Amino acid sequence: MTHDNKGGLSSGFALLWSRQGVLWWIFAVNLVCGALGTVPGFLRLKHALGHSLAGQPLTNRFDLGMLAELFRLPDVTLLRYTTNSYLFAFVFFLFMLFVTGGILESYRADRRLTTGEFFTASGAFFWRFVRLLLLSIIPFVIVSMIYQALDKAADRIGERAIADQVGIFLGWGAMLVFLLLALAVRLWFDIAQVRAVAHNERRMWRNVWSAWRITRHDFGRLYGMYFVIALVAWITLAVGLVIWAELPATATGAVFVILELIMFAQIAARLWQLASATSWYQQHDEMLSSVAEPAILMPAVMAPAEADPTPPIEEGALAIEPASPPPQLAQVEPVPEREPPRDPGPELPPADA
Repeated sequence: MTHDNKGGLSSGFALLWSRQGVLWWIFAVNLVCGALGTVPGFLRLKHALGHSLAGQPLTNRFDLGMLAELFRLPDVTLLRYTTNSYLFAFVFFLFMLFVTGGILESYRADRRLTTGEFFTASGAFFWRFVRLLLLSIIPFVIVSMIYQALDKAADRIGERAIADQVGIFLGWGAMLVFLLLALAVRLWFDIAQVRAVAHNERRMWRNVWSAWRITRHDFGRLYGMYFVIALVAWITLAVGLVIWAELPATATGAVFVILELIMFAQIAARLWQLASATSWYQQHDEMLSSVAEPAILMPAVMAPAEADPTPPIEEGALAIEPASPPPQLAQVEPVPEREPPRDPGPELPPADA
């Protein structure tokens, strides 16, 4: 991966930026689902309040009390049109669950996937992520039970306290505890999704426990990374809602831009979390493989045995004696060289001559 030398937040943001086409594509799908879910209610409100003084508070600025009254008016029946919003919100939820596998595969490979590769990865991990979603219900239910217990305790303490603000502050504290615990559960199962894609894991029970051990190993760094990204998302949401509440309803274009910027920031923060988790996991996985990988012992190299020239004799076949080797020639001792005869010289006459 090209961002290993950076921190978790910066490497995750760099990965998100390099694959920003996925972000814009998801934002476009969200925009379509939002339009299909809200247009029927918008048309009904325009028909009921277009020429009525009852819509005056909503024309100048946002009025929460007037909006609550609209839900109870029988001639408006605005609550009936919220079904479309819930339906398309659920459709977008399923869409995000489906494409999460392709998103994580794109982040893992750190390259632009083709359309076929993206949807192949999405389909391959869809039912695995459905099982992870069902498994995540258990810790989320536990977190919800903790929140309900804290909220009831805050109400009891607030009723007995002298100051009225005590119960309100304790209720906010219970909500904060709920958000922090829910963020930890989300971190745990995001690591499980990243691990499933990285190792093509099929057994989700084992994957969940492995992800729990991995998350617990470096929980402080991971949770701090997720908390910073979630804090950015919460701040942008709060600022955007304050600006939206102060804008008049007649500023249709400005209201539309603000609301879409809020949604864009939430989607970007979610993809930033997934990109940061993927970047961290690849660094973590490489560290484990480099530290814990056992040394490969090469077997001792033995000299090959000399091939027996005698072919094996099959059972029941006639035994044939191997041909005897050719007789070796007897070694002949070298004959010493004879000295050449000496020249006696000229023959001398006899002495008595």
